[in-house]
Amino acid sequence: MDSTTYNVPTKQLFTLQERTILVTGGLGGVGSPVIYSILESGGDVICLDLSPDPKDLDRFHAIASNHGAQFFYYSLNVTDEHQVSKVIDEAISKLRHPLRGVVTAAGTSGKIDAVDYPADAFRKLLDVNVMGTFLVVQAAVRVMQRQKVGGSVVLIASMSGSVANKGVNTSAYNSSKSAILQLARSLAMEWGNSPNHPPIRVNSLSPGYIYTRLSEVDTSNEATRKLWTEGNMLGRISHAEEYRAPILFLLGDGSSFMTGADLRVDGGHCAW
Repeated sequence: MDSTTYNVPTKQLFTLQERTILVTGGLGGVGSPVIYSILESGGDVICLDLSPDPKDLDRFHAIASNHGAQFFYYSLNVTDEHQVSKVIDEAISKLRHPLRGVVTAAGTSGKIDAVDYPADAFRKLLDVNVMGTFLVVQAAVRVMQRQKVGGSVVLIASMSGSVANKGVNTSAYNSSKSAILQLARSLAMEWGNSPNHPPIRVNSLSPGYIYTRLSEVDTSNEATRKLWTEGNMLGRISHAEEYRAPILFLLGDGSSFMTGADLRVDGGHCAW
């Protein structure tokens, strides 16, 4: 690392100008606000999600236009290895700035008693949350290495990867997020100090409970909502927009000496 990396002016520590960031699950509760913040920070965005024909992409294009950025959308099943490679290669061919970052917000959940959990459902969740994350990051980092640029990868984990959630039977989801924590550490080791390419940092972000479409059923239940809010030190459930700044920090030069770490943003839930 040369001195230009850690002598970046303060006002540039969070800027993402002249770089492209790839975001999976970009139409979801966490991914969407993240894309807004990346575009507002000057970065171009490749958004990957399942929907083949989303109707609300104008909002992203408008923000991109207002900030001199570009936005691209591709429909993608993250568990399909060949589709992942094909779509990412196609997306890269249209870029004006190198791919310098990845945020993996694609994922699914499932609340089923462990004793009754169907094996196929358990495997499918692991396939999406773990294998899907790995395939996208693998394909993206291959591009970074070909481009000979450094970058930052942010894997969206969960506090559920570090603790068992009281009153919520989500054994498959919790296991998948624990795997993401270990995946981040392992990839950070492989890509942080290679003689063949600039360093690529890999960190994970572990959110607490969030008001999203996936949690709507639980958060609308008074008993569950009380259990969740009393389970952290701030006494409330978070909003997806509260993860924008932590993710921007991990993507940008402000976190240049941070890799293999988990940034837990959980309202103090795991600190009791």
